[in-house]
Amino acid sequence: MRQKFSILIAFCLLCPTLARAQESDRAKAEFFEAKIRPALVAHCYECHSTKSGKARGSLKVDSRDGLLAGGDTGPAVVARSLEKSLLFKAITHDGDFQMPPKGKLPDDVIADIRKWILMGAPDPRVTEINPAVKTVIDVEKGREYWAYRPLVRPEPPSSPSSSWARTPIDQFTIAKLDEHKLKPVADAPPRLLVRRLYFVLTGLPPTPEEIENWTKRIETQPSEKAKQDALAELVDHLLESPQYGERWGRHWMDVARFAESTGGDQNNVFQHAWRYRDWVINAFNSDKPYDQFIREQIAGDLLPIANDQEWADNVIATGFLAVGTKIVGEEDQQKFFADLVDEQIDATTRAFLATSVACARCHDHKFDPIPQFDYYAIAGIFRSTETHYGLLKAQARQATTLLDLTGLGPPAGTPELNAEEYAALVKKRDDAAQEIADAMKKIRSGENVFRGLLRKYRSDRDETEAALQAYSNRGQPRVFAMGTQDRDLPLATRLLVRGELDKPAQSVPRGVLQVLSPRGKHSLPTVSKGSGRLDLANWIAWQQNPLTARVMSNRVWHWMFGRGLVRTVDDFGSTGDRPTHPELLDYLANRFIQNGWSTKRLIREIALSRTWELSTSFEEDNFAVDPDNQYLWRMHQRRLEGEAVRDAMLVVGGNLDPQRPLGTLLREVGEGNVGQNVFEPVIRAIDSNHRSVYLPRVRGVLPELLELFDAPDASLVAGSREQTSSPLQSLFLMNNPFVQRQAEGLAQLVANRPPSEQIEYAYLLALGRKPREEEKQLANSFMNDIGSARLSTQQKLTAYCQALICTTEFCSID
Repeated sequence: MRQKFSILIAFCLLCPTLARAQESDRAKAEFFEAKIRPALVAHCYECHSTKSGKARGSLKVDSRDGLLAGGDTGPAVVARSLEKSLLFKAITHDGDFQMPPKGKLPDDVIADIRKWILMGAPDPRVTEINPAVKTVIDVEKGREYWAYRPLVRPEPPSSPSSSWARTPIDQFTIAKLDEHKLKPVADAPPRLLVRRLYFVLTGLPPTPEEIENWTKRIETQPSEKAKQDALAELVDHLLESPQYGERWGRHWMDVARFAESTGGDQNNVFQHAWRYRDWVINAFNSDKPYDQFIREQIAGDLLPIANDQEWADNVIATGFLAVGTKIVGEEDQQKFFADLVDEQIDATTRAFLATSVACARCHDHKFDPIPQFDYYAIAGIFRSTETHYGLLKAQARQATTLLDLTGLGPPAGTPELNAEEYAALVKKRDDAAQEIADAMKKIRSGENVFRGLLRKYRSDRDETEAALQAYSNRGQPRVFAMGTQDRDLPLATRLLVRGELDKPAQSVPRGVLQVLSPRGKHSLPTVSKGSGRLDLANWIAWQQNPLTARVMSNRVWHWMFGRGLVRTVDDFGSTGDRPTHPELLDYLANRFIQNGWSTKRLIREIALSRTWELSTSFEEDNFAVDPDNQYLWRMHQRRLEGEAVRDAMLVVGGNLDPQRPLGTLLREVGEGNVGQNVFEPVIRAIDSNHRSVYLPRVRGVLPELLELFDAPDASLVAGSREQTSSPLQSLFLMNNPFVQRQAEGLAQLVANRPPSEQIEYAYLLALGRKPREEEKQLANSFMNDIGSARLSTQQKLTAYCQALICTTEFCSID
């Protein structure tokens, strides 16, 4: 009884205090409505509100959240701190930014805003929460779709023609051929197989000596098994060469939408993306297990490490999440952040799961069993992640910092500066800072300064400051990388009705896709620390995830054959193609996992199958039944990618530099966006005899040869490339100076041989074979043609060599 009486007394004493607090809050809210909101509407909404469609400096002031979040330079308002409130600095013209730009606010308005901030910046504007969105998707039924079923372990089938098979892969393919009454064509001859292996595994042509040695070694074996053992030695030799990683790393970079610029509205250059490029190449060369390959790219910064070098490498791997397209000129910071997260979701789920989860941003997925809820569950993970990609504030509204890895092991990407060079850089920075200081002095004295000029001064100041910060005070280069880090605390995430930022609905816990998870196990534990990226990476790399091994096995098959068992390599959903050999796909996926997720072992197993060693011969009866060769009765003939075409030209011309260049070839163009600070002709003029994987990869400004031969622009995941045929390709091969230089190099190599051997050697270098009798006659006729007497013998040889480079055979894998 006494306890109840004490509680009653305490409540009675507390009531007046609560009443006074409520009265104070009401007075503060009334002050905001009477003084602050009208001032914001009159002077700020025109450039900083949802209704105006503008968010200059990424700042919106038409909501409490917008004011607290601030814009490019930080929070606009910090309660009870005039020093930290950038809005107050701007309206008092104390700093670089003066708002409104047309003139200072009246003194009484400034005084009201000052009083409001000191009273705690009360803001009664609260975002309305929409009713919870319900899904109509039947996830349980969705589990029945072939791609979402657990992997099975099929036994290689027997069939009437099983004796033809050399490997389990062949047993699956011959059974399918028997089912459709098809006959495989003959095996490819050893000479052709050697050239095919070199191009497919390294992206480079073999030398005539390599072709001759390996062909002889295979052909002279006493038995079929011995021939296959010799071929296996060649496969192993090529898989261990550094050129393998450059070739297959380029394949993955298509998937990872790797580029060295933001694309989008401003297309700012990424000066440090090259570190991710080199990490990918190293990962393929070292045969990094694919499950670890996944973990490091999604959550490398969160993995346990043995030393600093390992941590730095893992951070660089997370560049996968940072190299995507970005609209860095976006004024609305919330929209930019939502788009950044959406791009990361799309890249991650398409690359590793061949699933278009991003299609569920605004509503349930229209075709696949992915509720909108699942999209925001994954979004919560990436929303709780900081993405570091660099850029300069004066050149991109949505710039960020880079990650400093100096002293942790990675090499610098720029040479050291001597004392004189460092002093010149300091002077350049100081001069740029003085220019903007002089401009601000003029503005404060009432003079007009052209805003475009002020923007240029700020850009120059930031660019020179960034250039200086890239070195220690002794001129030693510092090491920076793009990548990710966890936020201090996870951000709460709400489902957005129709994907609109101002229409939040129910809260969504962080998690993964329901259809690929055990029932009831799709949400992260509520006690989970950090962003949840490591949980996401482990879930994708989980052996029992039905998609991960299937998708990568299909990608490897695609890169080996020119098309996948599932043609739509980036889409295993219901709008994609079904597998032509589903049992074979599951067999390969299981073997991939059993062999420790080794990409090299999977490639080796495919390369040594009889299916892969078939010729490209045409067979009319087979064609009548299966014109698309989807059941693999022959090998697909395919054109080389643009990179391989260019690299092959450098090889046959004797000009290829096999060394990896230091850093990026974009180093000299500087920071900035294409068209304003960095110019397209300057980028296109960059030339190098290094392999094409090291050429500048600026979105929208690809090297001409790569652009003509269908290299993707890296705006989206591109696991397969289009193949076009246009007159521009032929005109380029006939007239481009680069091609002519390689033809001259080839002609010089050929000229070193006796005249009777020159045509044959030209064919061996360019096409990997000897010329047929008719081709010899045509070549001799051209070289001896009196009508071309105005040309020297060397000029004729150069013209003939260029003709060989222009052939379809040179640009194709047979």
